[in-house]
This record gives sequence, structure tokens and C-alpha cells, in this order.
Amino acid sequence: MKNLIIFFMVLLQYGSADDTYYYKSGQRVTITKVSTTGSYRGSSTIDYYKTDNGVIVGVTDKIIVKLNSDSDIKKYLDEFNATIEKELGKNLYLLKAENKRLTIDISNRLSEKNGVEYAHPDFIKKRVSR
Repeated sequence: MKNLIIFFMVLLQYGSADDTYYYKSGQRVTITKVSTTGSYRGSSTIDYYKTDNGVIVGVTDKIIVKLNSDSDIKKYLDEFNATIEKELGKNLYLLKAENKRLTIDISNRLSEKNGVEYAHPDFIKKRVSR
């Protein structure tokens, strides 16, 4: 019974997950959803957000995670129901969230873990010529 209650609490948390921030260099950056549009490189649709300083960023189901040297990615994959899309370097991974609505929430929860150096959505930004 206790396990069932915990399961439903976690399900409720993830079902209503819609964080309005992400972590950048350990600091919270506030974001506001702007719109949703077509797909990007085989991912699901893109959700666009505006940061508190006016930058528009796109979010798909991809997350970039850098682990501390003593951490193992497998425990995080199981905990957050994610898969490795690509290994980008030593302890650096591109993960795919099973549910795109949870991308920001998962990256935030990963950022709060002791074994994680940083985690954030794999943002899509508009290219600006200089």
C-alpha cells in the first residue's frame, strides 16, 4: 500500500510538471512559455520559451548532462525514465526524455543531484549574425 501511495505521488508530480525555470551555472533562470511549433531533427515538437532577459529558446525532449567523475549515468536513467541519445564526452551525455513535457523538470531535478555537475535542456536558439 505504501508503495502504491508513493507511486501515485510521483505520478501526480510528473503529471503536473511544468517548471517555469531552469538552472544555468547553478542559478535559476525564469522562463515563460511562448508557443509550440514543428519538429526538429526527428524530435517531438518544439516548445519555445522566453527567458527573463528576453532570449527565446526552444526545448525538445533532449537534455545535456555532465556528471561528476564518480557518478554513474545508469542510476539517473532509471530514476527519470530517460535514455542515452549520445555520449558527447567523458561523463557528458545527451539524454532523451520519454515525455517532452518533462524535459525541463527532469533537467532541473538532475541539476539538484549531488553527482551531477550540470544539466539543462538541449536548447535550440535562433542563429544571429554578428
